[in-house]
Amino acid sequence: MQKYTIKELVDKCGYARTTVRDWIALFDEYIPSDKDLDGTIYYNDDSVETIHYFKRLRDRKLRKNEMINFLKENTEPLSEQEIDIRLERHFKDNFVQKVNKSLTPRQLTIPYLKVLSDGKIHHVSEINEALTDYFSIEGQQREIFLYSGDSKFKIRARFARRELQVAGLVEQLESNTYRITDLGLKVYKQFPYGANMPLISKFIKEQTSNDGIDEEVSTEIFEDSDEDSENESTPTEIMDEQFKRINNLLALEILEKVKRVSPKRFEEIVLDLLLAMGYGGSLGSGQTTDYVKDEGVDAIIKEDKLGLDIIYIQAKRWKNNVGRPEIQAFTGSLEGKKARKGVFITTSRFTKEAQEFVRHIEKKIILIDGELLGKYMLEHNVGVSEDRKYIVKKIDTDYFEVAE
Repeated sequence: MQKYTIKELVDKCGYARTTVRDWIALFDEYIPSDKDLDGTIYYNDDSVETIHYFKRLRDRKLRKNEMINFLKENTEPLSEQEIDIRLERHFKDNFVQKVNKSLTPRQLTIPYLKVLSDGKIHHVSEINEALTDYFSIEGQQREIFLYSGDSKFKIRARFARRELQVAGLVEQLESNTYRITDLGLKVYKQFPYGANMPLISKFIKEQTSNDGIDEEVSTEIFEDSDEDSENESTPTEIMDEQFKRINNLLALEILEKVKRVSPKRFEEIVLDLLLAMGYGGSLGSGQTTDYVKDEGVDAIIKEDKLGLDIIYIQAKRWKNNVGRPEIQAFTGSLEGKKARKGVFITTSRFTKEAQEFVRHIEKKIILIDGELLGKYMLEHNVGVSEDRKYIVKKIDTDYFEVAE
């Protein structure tokens, strides 16, 4: 059998050298090897296959500890299909209903769907009570409060629900009442004992593709970080990463809210956003047009007090993508008004043909899709309010320096 040094093994596998070396250091006991009389360690073709096995596990976004636990039970290299089957069984066998430590939002995902799996409408207080019973949380565990007044459990349950809503697995009907969606029920039936987030994400994408759903379902919230260990990050890095995650989730929530408003209200929101972004200037103004006779223009913004320069706006609260014909029609409306500037905003996306079209015309037309819309509303405080503020301080070195 062919023998490889560690350098040759790294090159033979074809992956990044630092990555393979890290795997060798972390999972050495699972990699076949031999030692010569002089103490030199050699690897073989079985070692190469084991490295490929590690790569298949990492492709499923398993963290270091999850990989170690899985390898303890599955030391021999498995195929892609075998890994998926055993992963599902692994998470099923290791799913614990009773825990003695605080639950993470991700641990609440499948149980949250279980509570709603009867298809009925439930009030949030009823859901939280059912979850605490499900996990047999008693006494002080139910009453661990943060300074804000909410318990840790309620905050994490709320965060789990928000992720489920954005992913299209749970829907809000009225204030504080929720119900599982058809897609959410499919996810629960597929993973009744839990699963890692990439597996759930993969299943959601397959279901929406098979069902021919036009409206895009967001699964990015279920994608875990590719880092092996959170402990290697500094507290500041952790805070920055979580801050980004909260904002990304909130931007998606904003978009979901916008999709549910009336077309007229959507036009008003769009106008508020553009004014908040500074279009119109300090002396400018904006207004929506007549809803019935808008002639392809939903709102206008006067960039100066006299209205010598005007931006025309089209707002489409659509599920399907906006194509070139819609942009051409908007361009025609601008031509009829002898306008030079336009903004086209949609809750969906723009096709490549639509984006390419605006690049090759004289008029300046800006396209804002649903993803950007949510982020811009968050950035410019439209439809959101400040919840809490954390101030991170640093040492003022000048204060401690005293001139001799």
